[in-house]
Amino acid sequence: MFLRINDIIACRALFFIMAFYVGLWTIRIPTIKDQIQTDYLGIGYIFATFAIGSIIAMFFASKMIRNTSCRIILIYCGLFQGLLWLPTAFIKNLEIFMIIAFIFGLCFGAFEIALNLYASNLEKREKKSMMSGFHAFWSLGVLFGSLMTSFFLEWKISFLNNILVYVIILLPINLLFTLNLIGDEKSSENDKTNIFFLWPIIIFLLAIIAMANALTEGSVDAWGALYMRDYIKVDGFQIGLATISFNIFMVLGRLSGDWFRDKLGVYNLLIILFFLTILSLIILIFFNSIVPSILGFAILGIGASSIIPIAYSLAGKIKGIEGSVGITIVSIAVYGTFMGAPASLGLLANAYGVNNIFIPMLIIFIFLLIPIKVFKNEFKL
Repeated sequence: MFLRINDIIACRALFFIMAFYVGLWTIRIPTIKDQIQTDYLGIGYIFATFAIGSIIAMFFASKMIRNTSCRIILIYCGLFQGLLWLPTAFIKNLEIFMIIAFIFGLCFGAFEIALNLYASNLEKREKKSMMSGFHAFWSLGVLFGSLMTSFFLEWKISFLNNILVYVIILLPINLLFTLNLIGDEKSSENDKTNIFFLWPIIIFLLAIIAMANALTEGSVDAWGALYMRDYIKVDGFQIGLATISFNIFMVLGRLSGDWFRDKLGVYNLLIILFFLTILSLIILIFFNSIVPSILGFAILGIGASSIIPIAYSLAGKIKGIEGSVGITIVSIAVYGTFMGAPASLGLLANAYGVNNIFIPMLIIFIFLLIPIKVFKNEFKL
């Protein structure tokens, strides 16, 4: 017997817990960079190996979920992800850290598909928009994880002790919530069960939009702390202000995202989010003091808030396609971006400064407004 918790609450909690670990990662990237004595490009390689592991797991995620359940995948992957943190404070070599990142990616990729599929099934069951709200708890997790880790950094608590505190607390809580999930919704026998088929245009659009958002959202997680330390020239607690301000406004955007989606429609909401993102990237590229940087990351948080939830929500509901398959396609697009982007952004940061990693993102978002306008009717799914 164990404590019974509503499965909607349990699903939200799992988004929060896994993202809390991401908050640890984002703030400790400078620590890890110094620990393994690498440069921006080396950090990019770590991101890339993580993404490769994630994509490999995603190719097999649908079949694993069909043969077991979302609940089983979430139990095992959640446990492995927590335990994998324990050796990271002892690794001094880039190549070994890349191996650990690859294994992390395997666990995270399967976890990502299973958790978003479970959330999509809850949307279907409850017959209302909920995905942005679920992802709000992800952003809350990143926010609280980065905030707490920033305090640990300010208090000069070691990386190892930081990890031990988090794993000891979060691992049993994660297990408790996964045990409270219930059975999966069964797909129709006529649904597509793998990603190899002629995709409808909506899948292409969702994948492209998700890739663009992955560049911006991922850039804050991967480069925000380095941007603040090396470009804005701050230290201690202020290193975490990029991630903290971004995620505060990401949370606000996601908590209200389902309401705005129902009121404005998907297309109108996407246009607003894209324009906010473009504005924020301009600020981050051209201003180098702390107040504009915090403002830029805050606006970026609002702009990026509901794009990925919209993509996952729509991808999980396309007729004739198994929900896990639609979500897998969007997820592979996202992590495929992470495969190539980190190393190339590392090259850009090394050559021209870490602020200039935002220039390619600005160009992409401006040009993406064209296909969104041309195929606006596809977003009435």
